[in-house]
Amino acid sequence: MSDLLFRGRGANIGVRAPAWQVRVAGALLALGLMELLDSLGVFKAAGLSITWARTMFMVCGALLAPSAVGVWLWGATAAVAGVLLVVSYTPIMQPLLPAFVRRDTPVPGTTPDAVVVFAGSVNSDGRVKGPALDRLLTGLQEAKRRRIPEVALSVVGDDRDATAPDSERDQRELVEAFAPEVRLRFVYQVFGTHDEALAFSALARTHGWQRVVVVTTPSHTRRACASLELEGMVVECLPAVSRSYSPSRLANAEERRLAFVDAVYETAATLLYRFRGWM
Repeated sequence: MSDLLFRGRGANIGVRAPAWQVRVAGALLALGLMELLDSLGVFKAAGLSITWARTMFMVCGALLAPSAVGVWLWGATAAVAGVLLVVSYTPIMQPLLPAFVRRDTPVPGTTPDAVVVFAGSVNSDGRVKGPALDRLLTGLQEAKRRRIPEVALSVVGDDRDATAPDSERDQRELVEAFAPEVRLRFVYQVFGTHDEALAFSALARTHGWQRVVVVTTPSHTRRACASLELEGMVVECLPAVSRSYSPSRLANAEERRLAFVDAVYETAATLLYRFRGWM
Protein backbone atom coordinates (compact mmCIF):
# COMPACT_ATOMS: atom_id res chain seq x y z
CA MET A 1 0.00 0.00 0.00
CA SER A 2 1.43 3.38 -0.98
CA ASP A 3 2.31 5.51 2.00
CA LEU A 4 1.43 9.15 2.82
CA LEU A 5 -2.03 9.10 1.18
CA PHE A 6 -0.82 9.23 -2.43
CA ARG A 7 -2.59 6.02 -3.44
CA GLY A 8 -4.73 6.16 -6.53
CA ARG A 9 -2.85 9.11 -8.00
CA GLY A 10 -0.07 7.25 -9.73
CA ALA A 11 2.45 8.35 -7.14
CA ASN A 12 4.72 5.93 -5.37
CA ILE A 13 7.55 7.15 -3.18
CA GLY A 14 8.97 3.69 -2.85
CA VAL A 15 7.58 3.05 0.61
CA ARG A 16 4.94 0.50 1.51
CA ALA A 17 2.98 0.70 4.74
CA PRO A 18 0.29 -1.37 6.46
CA ALA A 19 -3.29 -0.12 6.34
CA TRP A 20 -3.36 0.88 9.99
CA GLN A 21 -0.37 3.16 9.53
CA VAL A 22 -1.99 4.91 6.57
CA ARG A 23 -5.19 5.36 8.57
CA VAL A 24 -3.27 6.89 11.47
CA ALA A 25 -1.53 9.27 9.07
CA GLY A 26 -4.92 10.25 7.61
CA ALA A 27 -6.40 10.83 11.06
CA LEU A 28 -3.50 13.07 12.09
CA LEU A 29 -3.62 15.02 8.83
CA ALA A 30 -7.36 15.53 9.23
CA LEU A 31 -6.78 16.70 12.81
CA GLY A 32 -4.30 19.27 11.52
CA LEU A 33 -6.86 20.42 8.95
CA MET A 34 -9.46 20.80 11.69
CA GLU A 35 -7.11 22.87 13.87
CA LEU A 36 -6.34 25.18 10.94
CA LEU A 37 -10.06 25.66 10.31
CA ASP A 38 -10.58 26.37 14.00
CA SER A 39 -7.83 29.01 13.98
CA LEU A 40 -9.80 30.78 11.22
CA GLY A 41 -13.01 30.77 13.27
CA VAL A 42 -14.95 28.34 11.09
CA PHE A 43 -16.31 26.24 13.95
CA LYS A 44 -17.12 29.27 16.07
CA ALA A 45 -19.14 30.72 13.20
CA ALA A 46 -20.93 27.42 12.62
CA GLY A 47 -21.64 26.94 16.33
CA LEU A 48 -20.04 23.49 16.32
CA SER A 49 -18.40 21.77 19.27
CA ILE A 50 -14.63 21.64 18.93
CA THR A 51 -14.48 18.36 20.85
CA TRP A 52 -16.90 16.64 18.47
CA ALA A 53 -15.21 18.25 15.46
CA ARG A 54 -11.85 16.78 16.44
CA THR A 55 -13.36 13.33 16.79
CA MET A 56 -15.28 13.49 13.52
CA PHE A 57 -12.35 14.83 11.51
CA MET A 58 -10.02 12.11 12.81
CA VAL A 59 -12.56 9.38 12.07
CA CYS A 60 -13.20 10.73 8.56
CA GLY A 61 -9.47 11.11 7.93
CA ALA A 62 -8.83 7.51 8.96
CA LEU A 63 -11.63 6.27 6.71
CA LEU A 64 -10.57 8.32 3.68
CA ALA A 65 -6.82 7.76 3.93
CA PRO A 66 -6.63 4.29 2.26
CA SER A 67 -9.03 5.31 -0.53
CA ALA A 68 -8.34 6.99 -3.83
CA VAL A 69 -9.51 10.35 -2.40
CA GLY A 70 -7.08 10.26 0.51
CA VAL A 71 -4.84 12.71 -1.32
CA TRP A 72 -7.64 15.31 -1.03
CA LEU A 73 -6.66 15.68 2.62
CA TRP A 74 -3.35 17.13 1.47
CA GLY A 75 -5.06 19.55 -0.91
CA ALA A 76 -7.60 20.74 1.67
CA THR A 77 -4.94 21.21 4.33
CA ALA A 78 -2.68 23.15 1.95
CA ALA A 79 -5.58 25.38 0.86
CA VAL A 80 -6.65 26.24 4.41
CA ALA A 81 -3.04 26.81 5.47
CA GLY A 82 -2.69 29.17 2.53
CA VAL A 83 -5.73 31.15 3.63
CA LEU A 84 -4.31 31.40 7.16
CA LEU A 85 -1.01 32.70 5.82
CA VAL A 86 -2.71 35.30 3.61
CA VAL A 87 -4.93 36.48 6.46
CA SER A 88 -2.08 36.63 8.97
CA TYR A 89 0.72 38.10 6.88
CA THR A 90 -0.99 40.46 4.45
CA PRO A 91 -3.00 43.64 5.12
CA ILE A 92 -6.15 42.17 3.60
CA MET A 93 -8.18 42.47 6.82
CA GLN A 94 -7.49 46.15 7.47
CA PRO A 95 -9.91 47.51 4.82
CA LEU A 96 -12.49 44.76 5.44
CA LEU A 97 -13.02 45.10 9.20
CA PRO A 98 -14.61 48.60 9.19
CA ALA A 99 -17.63 47.18 7.33
CA PHE A 100 -18.66 45.46 10.58
CA VAL A 101 -18.07 48.42 12.89
CA ARG A 102 -20.68 51.09 13.58
CA ARG A 103 -19.98 54.22 15.60
CA ASP A 104 -22.76 56.82 15.87
CA THR A 105 -22.18 60.50 16.55
CA PRO A 106 -23.90 61.67 19.77
CA VAL A 107 -26.78 64.09 19.30
CA PRO A 108 -25.61 67.47 20.62
CA GLY A 109 -27.41 68.76 23.69
CA THR A 110 -29.04 65.43 24.58
CA THR A 111 -28.31 62.87 27.28
CA PRO A 112 -29.36 59.27 26.60
CA ASP A 113 -31.56 57.62 29.19
CA ALA A 114 -29.36 54.56 29.65
CA VAL A 115 -26.30 52.65 28.53
CA VAL A 116 -27.05 49.14 27.25
CA VAL A 117 -24.11 46.72 27.41
CA PHE A 118 -24.25 43.45 25.52
CA ALA A 119 -22.93 40.38 27.31
CA GLY A 120 -19.98 38.13 26.61
CA SER A 121 -18.29 35.08 28.01
CA VAL A 122 -17.60 34.33 31.68
CA ASN A 123 -15.37 31.84 33.43
CA SER A 124 -16.53 29.00 35.67
CA ASP A 125 -16.67 31.37 38.66
CA GLY A 126 -19.03 33.75 36.86
CA ARG A 127 -16.33 36.36 36.30
CA VAL A 128 -16.67 38.34 33.08
CA LYS A 129 -13.62 38.07 30.86
CA GLY A 130 -12.10 39.16 27.57
CA PRO A 131 -14.43 41.15 25.30
CA ALA A 132 -17.21 41.03 27.93
CA LEU A 133 -14.99 42.95 30.35
CA ASP A 134 -14.06 45.42 27.60
CA ARG A 135 -17.74 46.07 26.95
CA LEU A 136 -18.61 46.57 30.61
CA LEU A 137 -15.72 48.93 31.35
CA THR A 138 -16.44 50.99 28.23
CA GLY A 139 -20.12 51.22 29.15
CA LEU A 140 -19.35 52.37 32.68
CA GLN A 141 -16.85 54.92 31.41
CA GLU A 142 -19.42 56.34 28.98
CA ALA A 143 -22.08 56.52 31.68
CA LYS A 144 -19.73 58.43 33.99
CA ARG A 145 -18.43 60.75 31.27
CA ARG A 146 -21.88 61.77 30.03
CA ARG A 147 -23.70 61.43 33.38
CA ILE A 148 -26.08 58.83 32.02
CA PRO A 149 -28.05 57.63 35.04
CA GLU A 150 -28.72 53.96 34.24
CA VAL A 151 -26.79 50.99 32.87
CA ALA A 152 -28.47 47.83 31.60
CA LEU A 153 -26.56 44.52 31.65
CA SER A 154 -27.23 40.91 30.66
CA VAL A 155 -26.71 38.16 33.22
CA VAL A 156 -25.04 35.10 31.70
CA GLY A 157 -23.48 31.90 32.96
CA ASP A 158 -20.81 29.45 31.87
CA ASP A 159 -22.12 27.59 28.80
CA ARG A 160 -20.02 24.57 29.74
CA ASP A 161 -21.46 24.21 33.26
CA ALA A 162 -25.09 24.99 34.04
CA THR A 163 -24.39 24.74 37.80
CA ALA A 164 -21.66 27.42 37.74
CA PRO A 165 -22.38 30.91 39.16
CA ASP A 166 -23.72 33.51 36.74
CA SER A 167 -22.20 36.92 36.06
CA GLU A 168 -24.47 39.13 38.19
CA ARG A 169 -22.34 39.20 41.33
CA ASP A 170 -19.17 40.07 39.42
CA GLN A 171 -20.98 42.73 37.38
CA ARG A 172 -22.33 44.35 40.54
CA GLU A 173 -18.88 44.35 42.13
CA LEU A 174 -17.28 45.93 39.06
CA VAL A 175 -19.95 48.61 38.84
CA GLU A 176 -19.61 49.36 42.55
CA ALA A 177 -15.86 49.76 42.10
CA PHE A 178 -15.84 51.88 38.95
CA ALA A 179 -19.20 53.70 38.78
CA PRO A 180 -21.17 53.37 42.02
CA GLU A 181 -23.38 56.32 41.10
CA VAL A 182 -25.20 54.55 38.25
CA ARG A 183 -28.40 52.54 38.69
CA LEU A 184 -28.14 48.97 37.45
CA ARG A 185 -30.82 47.16 35.46
CA PHE A 186 -30.48 43.49 34.54
CA VAL A 187 -32.00 41.17 31.96
CA TYR A 188 -31.91 37.41 32.46
CA GLN A 189 -32.17 34.17 30.47
CA VAL A 190 -30.54 35.52 27.32
CA PHE A 191 -28.59 33.22 25.02
CA GLY A 192 -27.66 35.43 22.10
CA THR A 193 -27.91 38.85 20.51
CA HIS A 194 -31.54 38.37 19.46
CA ASP A 195 -32.57 37.41 23.00
CA GLU A 196 -30.76 40.44 24.37
CA ALA A 197 -32.42 42.76 21.85
CA LEU A 198 -35.86 41.53 22.90
CA ALA A 199 -35.03 41.77 26.61
CA PHE A 200 -33.42 45.21 26.42
CA SER A 201 -36.28 46.64 24.35
CA ALA A 202 -38.79 45.34 26.90
CA LEU A 203 -36.70 46.88 29.69
CA ALA A 204 -36.65 50.21 27.82
CA ARG A 205 -40.42 50.24 27.49
CA THR A 206 -40.81 49.42 31.18
CA HIS A 207 -38.64 52.36 32.26
CA GLY A 208 -39.66 54.78 29.52
CA TRP A 209 -36.24 55.06 27.92
CA GLN A 210 -36.34 57.06 24.69
CA ARG A 211 -32.70 56.80 23.61
CA VAL A 212 -29.91 54.47 24.71
CA VAL A 213 -26.19 54.08 24.09
CA VAL A 214 -25.41 50.55 22.93
CA VAL A 215 -21.95 49.22 23.83
CA THR A 216 -20.51 46.02 22.41
CA THR A 217 -17.40 44.63 20.72
CA PRO A 218 -16.49 46.67 17.61
CA SER A 219 -17.19 43.94 15.06
CA HIS A 220 -20.53 43.20 16.78
CA THR A 221 -21.86 46.78 16.78
CA ARG A 222 -23.63 46.78 13.42
CA ARG A 223 -25.62 43.61 14.07
CA ALA A 224 -26.37 44.40 17.71
CA CYS A 225 -27.60 47.93 17.06
CA ALA A 226 -29.67 46.86 14.05
CA SER A 227 -31.32 44.16 16.18
CA LEU A 228 -32.33 46.72 18.80
CA GLU A 229 -33.54 49.20 16.21
CA LEU A 230 -35.79 46.52 14.75
CA GLU A 231 -37.51 46.37 18.15
CA GLY A 232 -38.28 50.09 17.93
CA MET A 233 -35.45 51.49 20.03
CA VAL A 234 -33.53 54.67 19.23
CA VAL A 235 -29.90 53.75 19.65
CA GLU A 236 -26.49 55.37 19.64
CA CYS A 237 -23.91 52.73 18.77
CA LEU A 238 -20.57 52.81 20.59
CA PRO A 239 -17.79 50.23 19.97
CA ALA A 240 -16.12 49.04 23.15
CA VAL A 241 -12.42 49.55 23.67
CA SER A 242 -10.81 46.36 22.38
CA ARG A 243 -7.96 44.83 24.36
CA SER A 244 -7.78 41.66 22.25
CA TYR A 245 -6.51 43.54 19.20
CA SER A 246 -6.52 47.05 17.79
CA PRO A 247 -9.20 47.32 15.04
CA SER A 248 -7.59 50.48 13.69
CA ARG A 249 -4.08 49.06 13.31
CA LEU A 250 -3.96 45.24 13.18
CA ALA A 251 -0.26 45.51 13.81
CA ASN A 252 0.76 41.83 13.78
CA ALA A 253 -0.22 38.40 12.48
CA GLU A 254 -2.20 37.39 15.56
CA GLU A 255 -4.28 40.58 15.53
CA ARG A 256 -5.06 40.08 11.85
CA ARG A 257 -6.08 36.48 12.51
CA LEU A 258 -8.35 37.49 15.40
CA ALA A 259 -9.95 40.15 13.22
CA PHE A 260 -10.60 37.53 10.54
CA VAL A 261 -12.21 35.21 13.11
CA ASP A 262 -14.56 38.02 14.15
CA ALA A 263 -15.33 38.85 10.51
CA VAL A 264 -16.17 35.22 9.70
CA TYR A 265 -18.42 34.95 12.74
CA GLU A 266 -20.24 38.22 12.08
CA THR A 267 -20.71 37.41 8.41
CA ALA A 268 -22.36 34.09 9.26
CA ALA A 269 -24.43 35.62 12.06
CA THR A 270 -25.57 38.56 9.92
CA LEU A 271 -26.71 36.24 7.13
CA LEU A 272 -28.64 34.16 9.66
CA TYR A 273 -30.23 37.22 11.29
CA ARG A 274 -31.31 38.63 7.94
CA PHE A 275 -32.75 35.29 6.90
CA ARG A 276 -34.78 35.11 10.13
CA GLY A 277 -35.77 38.78 10.01
CA TRP A 278 -33.96 39.67 13.23
CA MET A 279 -32.19 42.75 11.88
